[in-house]
Amino acid sequence: MSDQNQQVQMQIPADIEYVYRDFFTVFAGPDDVILEFGNVNRSAANQVKIANRIVLTPANALRLREILDRTIAEMQRRMAAAHSAQGQDFNGGNA
Repeated sequence: MSDQNQQVQMQIPADIEYVYRDFFTVFAGPDDVILEFGNVNRSAANQVKIANRIVLTPANALRLREILDRTIAEMQRRMAAAHSAQGQDFNGGNA
């Protein structure tokens, strides 16, 4: 999508599957960026089973990076604010 302000309607099914991944790799080439996600084998920590492979254009990979940067920065800001508020509660805040 070239126009970043374009409105997109997303359809998310009620039974969408959520999966946990604790390992990922990234391969970047001139034509595509490949993200692989998987899980570490709990009984053999040096083994990983790749479960998903996602291929992005370089432009979409850059867009993903920008959105992740913004989203994580906002998460960190919220966590710091919550931590600060907790510190006030424990250190003589209004009870």
